[in-house]
Amino acid sequence: MNESNRKSDAERVEFLHSLAILDTAPDENLERIVELCRLIFDVPISDISLIDGDRQWFKSMQGLNLTESPRQDAICNLTIGQDEVFEIPDTTLHEVVRENVFVKGDPGIRFYTGATVTISGHNIGALCVMDLRPHEPMTQAQRQILDLLSKIVAREIQVQSLLRKALPVVISAAETSGLASFLGTAETEDLAQKDNPGA
Repeated sequence: MNESNRKSDAERVEFLHSLAILDTAPDENLERIVELCRLIFDVPISDISLIDGDRQWFKSMQGLNLTESPRQDAICNLTIGQDEVFEIPDTTLHEVVRENVFVKGDPGIRFYTGATVTISGHNIGALCVMDLRPHEPMTQAQRQILDLLSKIVAREIQVQSLLRKALPVVISAAETSGLASFLGTAETEDLAQKDNPGA
């Protein structure tokens, strides 16, 4: 990696950290997208991988029991360097990926396709689908579907990040104005009304 690429990657990683998405709990909406990928592309494995400085962390993973792995072992690390959907119909025929630990060893990945998850010009990770057998190359329509779903993932992550950052500000403002106490009282009265509808 040359100096300019190192700088660019450092900026990308810094931006990823600013989203405060790493090591967060599973998200129902993102889990549904990953499951949808498995169904659409008829594959056993799909995930949302975020590429940190020295690891890939899975925001959602279905088909493998993994939460993270070293970045050097991440096929998705190749994906984030692409501007288009990155596809490997047979990993054993790819001069770089065929030496990957997940190809040579367990689980024996033979097919991989990933679309970058891009926010504000930073490729923070990938939405990918994998299989333990080779596939025919995807059709243009299939590639477009995966790319579209990766954009939905990006928007979902961005919205979650904004809400996560805004919540402490909203709570602080509510406490300062006494609104939090009012809301707590209103909620209590509402619950009491439901418990005693005749009151």
